[in-house]
Amino acid sequence: MKIKLLLAAAALLALLFLASALLNLDEPTFTLMERGDDFELRRYEPFMVAETEIEGAFAASGAPAFRVLLDYIKGNNQGGRNIPMTAPVNQQAADAAAAGGDNDRSGRWRYQFVMPKEYLPSMLPQPADQRVSLRLVPGRLLAARRYRGDWSEARYREQEAKLLTALDQARLQPVGEPIFARYNAPFIPGFLRRNEVLVQVRDPAPATPAP
Repeated sequence: MKIKLLLAAAALLALLFLASALLNLDEPTFTLMERGDDFELRRYEPFMVAETEIEGAFAASGAPAFRVLLDYIKGNNQGGRNIPMTAPVNQQAADAAAAGGDNDRSGRWRYQFVMPKEYLPSMLPQPADQRVSLRLVPGRLLAARRYRGDWSEARYREQEAKLLTALDQARLQPVGEPIFARYNAPFIPGFLRRNEVLVQVRDPAPATPAP
């Protein structure tokens, strides 16, 4: 019994160590403008993404999109170069069907891998797969709601609704479709995962960054 407990404790420690390492992946640079109970307001600097669009349901579209983008950073590009993995992996509705909010509804989804900050646009190799494109995301103001748990559409839609309600109460106007941001690998347990709902908001009057 003691040996089993020791093995279980060792496995948990190893998992926590791995999760901690994965939480330290490079992320886009932002300035925290405001922190509240329901969301953070962040001003992001411009960053590059590799992106693809996939037709399918909310959850089912993730695996094929991830494989296409992973192939790109693992050498399926001009020059066969490897590019470091960063966070988050973004998912955003690309048509009205995907934006509808019905569980398992098929639609078109845009997935993005954020490119490392040290790579200038001219340094990124062109994709060999025509389904992948590179794009510069301009600087913008985003509202973010963080949560833990699984990657189900039901869980995401619940958090999306809470964020949009909070923005309405704060008199902040969303711009475009919300984004589902995943910061961890699929094998990380839900209670350790960092998930976020992000949405661009129209710039209000200039504000001072939060301490």
